[in-house]
Amino acid sequence: MVADKGLDKAIKAVWGDLNAQLEEEREDSILALRAVIGRSNRSLIALKKELDSLSADNVKLRQRVYTLESKLSGLIDKLSENKKIKKLIE
Repeated sequence: MVADKGLDKAIKAVWGDLNAQLEEEREDSILALRAVIGRSNRSLIALKKELDSLSADNVKLRQRVYTLESKLSGLIDKLSENKKIKKLIE
């Protein structure tokens, strides 16, 4: 056992500690993944804000279209009461 431990130390001294290298690579990979996840989360938050803004704009535009349609309908009704204009409309 003592000889094995000496051999192990000698190998690590020459070639390095494979377990330590693998652990470092794993930690580097985890840090890179965390960075990617962080950027993805920020992008997702920005997209959700944009979607909320577009949804609000959509509601406002629908209300404006409804108002314009109502006013146009009322205007057509008023214009159709005038016999001269009614002939032009038809």
